[in-house]
Amino acid sequence: MWNDKETDVDLLGYEKIAETIHEIVKDNHLRPLTIGVYGDWGVGKSSILALLQKKVKNLEVEKRKKIHTIMFNGWLFQGYEDTKSALMETIVTDLARLQPTVEKIKTLTQSLLKRIKWLKVAKVSAGALWTGMTGIPHPGLLGEAAKLAKNVGEKIGLGEGSKGSDDDAWLREEEAQTVPSQIHAFRTEFKELIETSKIEQLIVLVDDLDRCLPKAVIEILEAIRLFLFVEGTVFVISADERMIEYAVRDHFPNLPSDYKDYTRNYLEKLIQIPIRIPLMNKLQTGNYIKFLMLQNHLGNDMEEVERIYDVYESKKKLPYESIELTYEIVREAFGGESEALRKTLLVGDTLYPVLSTGLKGNPRNTKRFLNSLFLRMKIGEIHGLKAMIRLDVLSKLMLLEIFNDERYQELINQVSSSGDGQYAEAALFEDADPNDTELDSAMVDWNQLEPSLKTEDLRPYIFISKEKAISFDKENLLSQTVVTMLKRLGTGSLSERNAAEKDLQHISQQDANLIFEKLIENCKKMEKMTSQPNEVKGLYRVIKVFPNLEIRFLEFLATRPASSLGPWAVSESSFVTLPARERYNELLEIWKVQAVGTLQTLASQLPSLK
Repeated sequence: MWNDKETDVDLLGYEKIAETIHEIVKDNHLRPLTIGVYGDWGVGKSSILALLQKKVKNLEVEKRKKIHTIMFNGWLFQGYEDTKSALMETIVTDLARLQPTVEKIKTLTQSLLKRIKWLKVAKVSAGALWTGMTGIPHPGLLGEAAKLAKNVGEKIGLGEGSKGSDDDAWLREEEAQTVPSQIHAFRTEFKELIETSKIEQLIVLVDDLDRCLPKAVIEILEAIRLFLFVEGTVFVISADERMIEYAVRDHFPNLPSDYKDYTRNYLEKLIQIPIRIPLMNKLQTGNYIKFLMLQNHLGNDMEEVERIYDVYESKKKLPYESIELTYEIVREAFGGESEALRKTLLVGDTLYPVLSTGLKGNPRNTKRFLNSLFLRMKIGEIHGLKAMIRLDVLSKLMLLEIFNDERYQELINQVSSSGDGQYAEAALFEDADPNDTELDSAMVDWNQLEPSLKTEDLRPYIFISKEKAISFDKENLLSQTVVTMLKRLGTGSLSERNAAEKDLQHISQQDANLIFEKLIENCKKMEKMTSQPNEVKGLYRVIKVFPNLEIRFLEFLATRPASSLGPWAVSESSFVTLPARERYNELLEIWKVQAVGTLQTLASQLPSLK
């Protein structure tokens, strides 16, 4: 089994990315600097930060004294307090611990923490912060930010007439009672704290930003840009850039239409150097699966796994050369034959053709899939079915279960009702022309993956897959692209749906299936759909780009009581394409009899589609 945590053991070639970031950080004239490590959920962004931190820790002692790294996970703080203040306090206190006996550092630390407290109560407005970060005046921003801090001193017991201690006297000074002066003073003292600590490079690693709620994302970015972005600092932020843009749109929902580029401007103002992490290709996915299998075989002896990885890398004459991890390479690393290792790699060879296609080269998805796969194999072994279950067949079925649950349920029904446990439609789909528009293209693609299921008895596979102890967290298998588009398609905003429809042109059929299924799932939870739900409006956009999903939408409508539907069910008949018209006409006949109100009237008046 494999854990789902970030790792500083590189099996993906990410050490070169970490080394690149480190070389950039070393360039004095670039600091202060913010680097964005971008990529989809589960692609390995956190591991790159861990590798960077490891690289700094492994420097020579004298060099290491001048560099300090701080890891901050915003996801751990959201919901508990002001996330912006949490980041600022974390960095200040971490720096203070480097030389806790130096009086100047103690004084600066106390002063900075008081300023953080003051600013937390002041609650700097979104408009003022927008202007500060982007340099662009926020629409509707009235007055100066200083007015927002009125009476803050009294709120925290440090204003005029307060009997605060002498140490707090600075807070009672008139110049200190405005937000701009507090921000300026904080930056000045923070810079002085870094200099006094004798740190030349302060590297703050901000992780899991794309797991945070939009409010926490904005607060963290506010703290970086307004308070902490001073000489000597470097921020390395790992996130899906689309989620940052979504957080900005969520934070400023009423931006006028002519401000539509501000979300992009926001990001470009904040991140000077973007580094995008690509997904693995088919060969890389195969090698990664084999390394994971080796890790499992070696009892998680990561030093040994790293040694094998180094031998594998040494076989490349050029860094971009594509080399398959073979038994011969592993045998050379071990210095002898090992039949157990040979079998381990054979399992990887069996799995990767299916997984590289279905899981789209995502390392986290690959780990989670393998965990679920081997748990089910273990269940089969416990029930005495080990000899009847093949890994490649089980992995192919699990792909259908995860990404097309509706079709998977149909397969279960067919297999369960057959006498030989075979999937009756396997031959139809496996031998189909990929260009046949009358067949579900997603099912054709899945069925044509190896291995063939034509002659397989699938009953043991269905049996072990019914164990409730094994389930897929489908939300965690969704890429951030899918998550973002789901939110935009399910919203009541016409502009959001229009924008999402444009983005739909650039996604895969597999992602379209996931989006479709999630929207349908949300619709199934509704008792009444007399008014057209936002989810249905989103479904129409998906169907417009992927018309092969149209039949499935009509089948969903057929499962709904006619009395629970509204007139929208027929008013959108213009979307129905030729392959779906026969099924749509059947629904019209049902609604003529069973529907009520306007839907029944419209269904009776509309002619059948030809």
